[in-house]
Amino acid sequence: MGSGRRLSFGNLPERVDILLSTRRMNRILEYEPADLTASVEAGCALEAFNRAALPHRQWLPFDPPDADRATLGGIAAADDFGPLRHGYGRPRDSVIGLEVVQADGTRIRAGGRVVKNVTGYDLNKLFVGSFGTLGVLVRVNFKLRPSPEAEATILFFDSGWERLEAGARQILQSELLPAALVFANEEAMSVLLPDHPRKALLVRFLETAPAVVYQVERAKALAHSLAVELVELKDEASRSIWEKLGRLHRLLPTDLRLRLSVLPARTVEALWASERALGEKLARLHILAQPGTGIVHIGGGLAIGEEHILSSCAQAILHLRMMWAAHRGRVIVEHAPPEIKRYVDVWGDVGTSLPLMRALKHAFDPKRILSPGRFVAGL
Repeated sequence: MGSGRRLSFGNLPERVDILLSTRRMNRILEYEPADLTASVEAGCALEAFNRAALPHRQWLPFDPPDADRATLGGIAAADDFGPLRHGYGRPRDSVIGLEVVQADGTRIRAGGRVVKNVTGYDLNKLFVGSFGTLGVLVRVNFKLRPSPEAEATILFFDSGWERLEAGARQILQSELLPAALVFANEEAMSVLLPDHPRKALLVRFLETAPAVVYQVERAKALAHSLAVELVELKDEASRSIWEKLGRLHRLLPTDLRLRLSVLPARTVEALWASERALGEKLARLHILAQPGTGIVHIGGGLAIGEEHILSSCAQAILHLRMMWAAHRGRVIVEHAPPEIKRYVDVWGDVGTSLPLMRALKHAFDPKRILSPGRFVAGL
């Protein structure tokens, strides 16, 4: 594990023999600003690396939950992303090479330290997002991005989702290039911007200063045409609200946290369905939804120990899964008490890919040494 941020993510393990930490493997091994590439040990902190890259006006545009505690190995192992996925893609899109220690102690390397590498099967994609179930990541090579010169966030507010959804749709169909686009419900906004506890659409721009000014003005014009309330945040105020968004599950009761993945056009529909399914079961239900990627995060508090409430939540999760399976959607349980994990597989049904995943687990870890039972279908 890296910082331990994601220890609660996954099924209940079959057993726990030892906990292996990479936190002391925290060096930046190589950094080539001219090539926009870097190689780091798995325990290197995201914040520490971006501080080192700042003088070169470069960065790794990752903003997973608890980014202030995230290690780059942990981000890669979980393919852990936040709202910046909209503009920059997932971490797996930035990984160009890995060094992995297998369960028997064998070291293997995948990819390299250049953006273009040899042809063949991309083992990077196999290990990134495998949660350490196939091997322990000890070194990761990344391609970097130029850091933004300026930033601003525009917030649209309204009493309903219809006009906010129309605003998101028009932004996505326009020439604007937001780095992040997020719907937030009233409970989330009561923490993110306490003076405005209303339904909101947050639009983040990260660009050159002239490009940010232009896009902000276009967004303001759109808000005016929709007749919605608007708030503009610049620079540090903008950064602050997104950092708070990444810690929202620490600022509100979050005994249960779900992630829905749906077709982007169905994002608001998924948001509504989640409110109906869980609104009366979770205390302070907070929802963050990304209309550009179809990702919906749901969190709230539970009366832990109340068996009927836990059972009811498990049934609601299964209901949501059944509903969205027909529309190519998935529901993953990112965090839950053990009682709920005993009712449901946190990963859900992975369909026809399960036999291949079983074969890969058997090939890389035949003795089930690494995180046994934690991954999909108890792998």
